[in-house]
Amino acid sequence: MELKHYMEQHERIKEELNILNMLCKKPDLEQTASEIALHINSLAGKLKIHLSSEDKYLYPSFLHSNDSRLVAMAGEYQKEMGDLLAVFTEFKEKYNTKFKILSEKAGFYGEANKILQAIEKRMQKEEKGLYQQVK
Repeated sequence: MELKHYMEQHERIKEELNILNMLCKKPDLEQTASEIALHINSLAGKLKIHLSSEDKYLYPSFLHSNDSRLVAMAGEYQKEMGDLLAVFTEFKEKYNTKFKILSEKAGFYGEANKILQAIEKRMQKEEKGLYQQVK
């Protein structure tokens, strides 16, 4: 199975994660909130495309494999991703505009850090685990 397409999508998602991490390290949220909101929305779009492609093509092929270990691993990963997607969607809806970010300043940085790390960890798990089983 060719995973190049999915790895390229991971790279584009990582670019958004890096930008958001950099912006979230800046102390003046008033100055960066608009740009942060823009990149939250951009990340959401990239994740939606990536996950849609995985759900439609990649995971079904894994789940129909003759390799029972790959089938079990794919099922586990798919369930985990559903939970992470729900958490990210909640985060996006809560912070997808400058106004929303600024109205929740106290909790924004902690929530952003937590969800960005979870997405990055998830991609690393796929790349070092599931994707390695297919190469």
